[in-house]
Amino acid sequence: MERYDRQMRVAQIGVAGQERLNKSTVLIVGVGAIGTYAAEIAARMGVGRLILVDRDFVELSNLQRQTLFTEQDAAHKEAKAWAAAKALRAINQDIRIDFLVDDANATSLLPFAGEVDAVLDCTDNFATRRFLNRWCLEQDVPWIFASCAGTFANVMPIIPGETACLHCLMEKMPLFNETSCDIIGVHGALIPMLAGLQVSLLTKLLIREQLVARYYQLDNWDMTFQAFHVKRNPDCAVCVHHDYGDTAFSRQPVLLCGRDTVQFQIGATLDFDALQQVLVKQQITCNTNRFVLTFSFDGFDFTVFQNGRVLVHGTDDLVLAKKQYQHFFNEV
Repeated sequence: MERYDRQMRVAQIGVAGQERLNKSTVLIVGVGAIGTYAAEIAARMGVGRLILVDRDFVELSNLQRQTLFTEQDAAHKEAKAWAAAKALRAINQDIRIDFLVDDANATSLLPFAGEVDAVLDCTDNFATRRFLNRWCLEQDVPWIFASCAGTFANVMPIIPGETACLHCLMEKMPLFNETSCDIIGVHGALIPMLAGLQVSLLTKLLIREQLVARYYQLDNWDMTFQAFHVKRNPDCAVCVHHDYGDTAFSRQPVLLCGRDTVQFQIGATLDFDALQQVLVKQQITCNTNRFVLTFSFDGFDFTVFQNGRVLVHGTDDLVLAKKQYQHFFNEV
């Protein structure tokens, strides 16, 4: 326990609190800007088991705000969940780090049902957050919503049966995403501030300290911080009436906001060796690592994941992207 000496000296944590942290399991969904900072803080604090879930790979533009990753990770297009797990294991070998290179959905998270003490939302889209809201309610697991863009950040703890849920907070989700970091950017110094707030709330949850749930807003340019009470909607379709709807991730082609990229979901594990043979016959050069295969064709870049997810880069036209995709894959 010498590693956590300074932390245990904090009166609110102490030895008993540290022991609870060491026995806790936290699911971190999204290992990008918020997720890498939050995961590193949690690992250094001694949270006993971290489960990292992310579907993406490391790009050079990530390095401005996503700690744990290196230029080598970006050059090799390493899967974020794997690269983050590798870095965290080098930081703290006494805790367990698991990872999953996939979307967070009802199927992919099934192995972790009943094993998680809390969930950190470190995603970049509200479709996944709506799923997490419903999944955590089903699992009766507290989770902490967090988002940021520009110089503005939001964070709110959600405890099933006790606090307002995400649907109570935002019953009507905006049709268009006008404030994502892909569109308006993000101040690099805002990320660790938000992650620190998120893990501070997480700590209170894990050591079972009394938590006053509030919706917190931070602006790190004007240096303002506000806290709002959000009332639970007594007629909420999700947390009161348990209308969870379909929590599976859609297999339909999806335009990834701000990235000039269209995503396809085959729905089956891919054999990279077989795909490489197809590419060789067409004299197409590809690069592979443990989880990702990349190649270029007809002016478009392809990123293929072993779990059957395919990204076509270089267009926001679903029809054009589908034409390129179907040159190699039969599934829609």
